Amino acid sequence: MFSLDYPQALPQIRTVAYGYQPMQFSDGGYCLIIKASKEVILTARANNSFKIYIIPDVEAPDRALGFVSAFFDDHDEPLALFTPLFSDDDMLRDLGSALSQDNFELYFFDEHSRELMGVCAQVADVGRFRKTLSSTSFPNFEEDEIHATLEAMTGWYGLRGNDHEALAFEVCLGKRLYPDDLVIMDFRNLERQNVDLDGGSDFAALEDLLNPTSLERKEPGAFQERDIFTLLRRCFSGDEVFLNPVREDTGKELCDLLVISEGIVLLVQAKDSPNTEASLRRSIARKKIIIRDHIKKASRQLRGAIRHVHINDKVAILTTSGPKDIDIRARDVFGLVVVNEMFDDDFRSCSTPVLAVAKETKRPCVLVDYAALHTMALHLPSEGMFLGGLIQIFEVALKHGEYPKPRFTKKPPERGAET
Repeated sequence: MFSLDYPQALPQIRTVAYGYQPMQFSDGGYCLIIKASKEVILTARANNSFKIYIIPDVEAPDRALGFVSAFFDDHDEPLALFTPLFSDDDMLRDLGSALSQDNFELYFFDEHSRELMGVCAQVADVGRFRKTLSSTSFPNFEEDEIHATLEAMTGWYGLRGNDHEALAFEVCLGKRLYPDDLVIMDFRNLERQNVDLDGGSDFAALEDLLNPTSLERKEPGAFQERDIFTLLRRCFSGDEVFLNPVREDTGKELCDLLVISEGIVLLVQAKDSPNTEASLRRSIARKKIIIRDHIKKASRQLRGAIRHVHINDKVAILTTSGPKDIDIRARDVFGLVVVNEMFDDDFRSCSTPVLAVAKETKRPCVLVDYAALHTMALHLPSEGMFLGGLIQIFEVALKHGEYPKPRFTKKPPERGAET
């Protein structure tokens, strides 16, 4: 596995939100890493291929804006990764060099930098790819133009036709470098938490830290909640984040995840769908219905959790070390709903139930999908930065009636950084 053979590369991989990371070997050859969601990786595995489109700049002949990599879970609206490219950036050189090889090793990593698949790959018509890339120019990097570039790429890709399909490049996945049916146990958290393995550490707490995962998930809830737990720990200290907190009075869960710091209480409700080939092949219309139902259910649960906290002025939960009473009168209460995905044309419908809870409880409540939460936790890796992001999203939602999709163009800061 790449992770075991080249552990020194993992810090760089962690800085990537989604997309490509070429790596050059000492012999001059390249391998390619794709950082992607579990849905993208499973789709690539099921199809044994994906497509790359070189997106033209409609305002400048013979110039391109970047690559769109499409993973066809749905024929009309496939999952996609957008990669702007610039003439003065090493990414263009390294990515082009990796894809232009007769064949190359390709590794898929998820949002937590866990390696989930490794294959030998090749661009099907690599000669045409080399010729096209060598005859195409790209713009120079201008930070102020990133948003416009992404919008232009998205617009072109949404309007592509059969002529454009014929110009796409298929990347074929061949021999596996190791078996697909992996279960990953991540021991990196244990180093940060100083867990006493010889001292009989609580198994549930140990399992949460190990964050076991697999690509296929027939019962997704526990996997997703542990993943969100790990994301939140990028922004908050370990003892401030509680997974599946249980109320002392009823013995039932207060919410899926709870964050309690000196200044805030964050109540999180999460919903996910199975990650199987059958679920990926559902129609877009069916996926939208399921997502809306998940949001409605999560909103009802969030309303109940906020009411409980508001009425009691405290949080009384059971922990592995015994009951814990937390006075929240001096803390601001936030609500957060996390779903697996949302579609761009469905944000307003999805936003309505969560905004209703915010209006009723008079507490800021935010709706994001998992990709947005991952990106926020990567780019806003401290309590102050993360809460600032939530507040900004909430204020935009109040103004426009729907939650926005957060987007970042700069490289993520070091974890724990404050701005």
